[in-house]
Amino acid sequence: MKKRLPASRVYLRDVLNGYYVRSEGDFEPNYLITRDARKVYRVKVVATVVREPVISDDETYGKFQIDDTTGTIWVLGFRDDTRFIRLVKKGDLVQIIGKVAEWRDDKQILVEGVSRVDPNFWILHRFETLRDKVEHAKKARIAFEIYDRYGITAKAKVIARNRGISEDLLMTIDELYTMMLEQRNVEEELFEEELPQKKEGGENPELERAKKAVLELLKEKGKPLSHKFIVKKLSKDFDEELIEEAITQLLAEGEIYEPEIGYYEPL
Repeated sequence: MKKRLPASRVYLRDVLNGYYVRSEGDFEPNYLITRDARKVYRVKVVATVVREPVISDDETYGKFQIDDTTGTIWVLGFRDDTRFIRLVKKGDLVQIIGKVAEWRDDKQILVEGVSRVDPNFWILHRFETLRDKVEHAKKARIAFEIYDRYGITAKAKVIARNRGISEDLLMTIDELYTMMLEQRNVEEELFEEELPQKKEGGENPELERAKKAVLELLKEKGKPLSHKFIVKKLSKDFDEELIEEAITQLLAEGEIYEPEIGYYEPL
């Protein structure tokens, strides 16, 4: 009997902002890669039901929507799993266990289990989720440093092993960077299509100055800085929109990376 993969405690924000991967093999599970390089096969979420559950007339499909204060997502049940949909109602605080899926670029959770919980359990869930994120972030920071310097090489794997970092984490970071690059390429193509009359010519001096200021600030502090902190520090010299564009371009150019959601560090 095939062993069931463990469920990871996550915030819905991490699911919604993550990258969904459809496995090529028929018997290989699909999974999600979060922006801080966690590979998630199944999730465990505590949230409030914010939409009244609905079940199709033929009872082969049902759904309800949940919110954990970091994001909102649909929870779906098919065939026998519609029994889970009947267990909850709008306003319930519930724990959901299930697989992440994606339909038309929208993330969803395919329910495998649901139970009503009390507010104390929600506090415990938040604590355990944060604890897991912090523990992962410590290893991920080292793994990002190794990957950014050596890539996926024999030397990188030896260094990682000596520092207590798994080869799987390096491979996950490689997948993450690949998907981020693909997404940016698609976004750039769409942006170019929307601006067909954009004039050819030199660089935007103000944008280049903002990029330089962001990069210098990150290098000066020598640690990951939040989006909010960067905007606050540079707001006297640049508009927030220009700062955000500078950060986006620096990410696309590989000058900086995002070790965790909303935090940036130079490569």
